[in-house]
Amino acid sequence: MALDIVVDTNQLQSARLRAFLEASTANRAVLTDYAAMEIHQGDAVKSICNAMRILTDFPTQVLVLRNTQFICQLSGRAAGLQRRLIDRSLTSGFPDYIRKLDAAERGHHALREEIKSKAADARLQLNRMLADAADVAKIFDDLAVDFDKEERRRIRDGEPFTSKMVDTLIRAVMDVAIVLFRSHPRSPRVPSFKELPNTFIFRNSLCCYLLALQWASTGGAKDVKDHKVRNDMVDSHFITYATYFDGLLTSDAKALLLYKRAKEVLAATHSAAVKSGCIH
Repeated sequence: MALDIVVDTNQLQSARLRAFLEASTANRAVLTDYAAMEIHQGDAVKSICNAMRILTDFPTQVLVLRNTQFICQLSGRAAGLQRRLIDRSLTSGFPDYIRKLDAAERGHHALREEIKSKAADARLQLNRMLADAADVAKIFDDLAVDFDKEERRRIRDGEPFTSKMVDTLIRAVMDVAIVLFRSHPRSPRVPSFKELPNTFIFRNSLCCYLLALQWASTGGAKDVKDHKVRNDMVDSHFITYATYFDGLLTSDAKALLLYKRAKEVLAATHSAAVKSGCIH
């Protein structure tokens, strides 16, 4: 069976990624804009060429997604949901992109300067996330108050959520997501209850909430270093995208646990929608 797997930055140079792509020519690595931001750090040309080394051997087995700002505006209509996330132009042009990287690595001046310019933009975006991390951490702590001591223990110990915990979580995430839709700078359309769980804003709100609960179960986000908050926030985006595909390739155990929980909550949300008659 062919699989489309979202690849975390920490796995771009891994034997696991190579084995996955070698296993079937139908398997595809899914790349997000957050991976692009992270691999443009440091010596940009060297960093990105090294990060793409394995994918150089499998250029037709890569799906490149649209940028997150654009994806936040997409509808949650079930038909064509996954297809709408994919940047068809960048995906079909990936083999040519690999050839340009090779030329840049060999010294092509214009291409090297283009990579450096993109790296500067990536650093600005990540630095903005770091600057906002402390404020975000405080908000996350407030979001976790609806869960009692025993429920927090279940979260900390990795135990399954109770139905009561799932219901509380779904209601809270829906409230947060609606606020985010109305305050988003691009003013995306607020979706119906039927479409809401399929939207990126809802799913990322869910992943951030799960992250907040994880922090709260171990003392709260106030005790987490700002750079770690930022890194966890980036991870939440990889996890969100993975919910649309067949999984997440990462070395981060916490990210895998959050992905598993996100999928469970989304399944419960779908079941609730079916029971309410919103989905037939």
